Amino acid sequence: MSEILNIINLDKSFGQKKVLENFNMTLQEGKVYGLLGNNGEGKTTLIRMIMGIIPSNKGEIFYKNQKIEFKHSSYKKEVGYIPEESFFYSWMTIKDLLDLNSSFYPKWNKKKAHEFLERFSLDNKVRIRTLSRGMKLKLGLIVALASEPELLILDDPTSGIDVPTRQDFLKGIIRELSEAGTTILFSTHLIHELEKIVDHLGILHSRHLILDEDYQKVKNAAKRVRITFKDSLPENIGIDGVLKEQREGNIADLVIYPWDKSIEKQIEALSPTRWDIEPLTLEEIFISFVSKNEK
Repeated sequence: MSEILNIINLDKSFGQKKVLENFNMTLQEGKVYGLLGNNGEGKTTLIRMIMGIIPSNKGEIFYKNQKIEFKHSSYKKEVGYIPEESFFYSWMTIKDLLDLNSSFYPKWNKKKAHEFLERFSLDNKVRIRTLSRGMKLKLGLIVALASEPELLILDDPTSGIDVPTRQDFLKGIIRELSEAGTTILFSTHLIHELEKIVDHLGILHSRHLILDEDYQKVKNAAKRVRITFKDSLPENIGIDGVLKEQREGNIADLVIYPWDKSIEKQIEALSPTRWDIEPLTLEEIFISFVSKNEK
């Protein structure tokens, strides 16, 4: 599987504030990448540099082994981009906008654009200035999807969309695109949205990726362990891989990554009266990694 996007040692600052520092990330073709991070961590800044909208201070970005420069546009014919707030010419009708975009994207699929208009209940005769924020987001989705992109970049695209459309987009459209070979970079702070669609997980925190791994591997290797002791807790539990630790009475609640059989022996050596293992949700995994890196 070949690389479609490669980011090397990227730095970005705004004045004295460093947003990204020696940032590295690689996207393989055909996968859904989830980029998680709290608001203000630099997800949108990263995406705007990938799209050539703002320059980096240092580092390189390659799309299909071709270096992307600030304001470089030729590669964008293969890239769909859905920002949180789309910009359109308000005086245009929906049909005008779609016709304009069809002249830019060589793979523009007119039939698909029409199908999505019906799927999202949009009338192509309506002027854009009359659309609600949610309707404009739907229109942005149509433009991106009808272009049949090699790479689709989503920057918190579903926060203003009604629930039925959001579910259709997340559970239906994303999977359809992925199965057709489109690479997807989905950036969001709404963590639960990625739970059932992501192949690869990145967590952006404090200017770096603190996790960059196959999601199923992370899911299998991250465990919550509840350990009960007869009397008081040991002062130092001393188990490898603890991301998060909570103590209450004679019970220790731990999040451990990566889990392996040797940790079972470490727990047994503490002579607990009982211990239980539970899987974690994506949200719990995210919180645990961020918590570990804030110490």
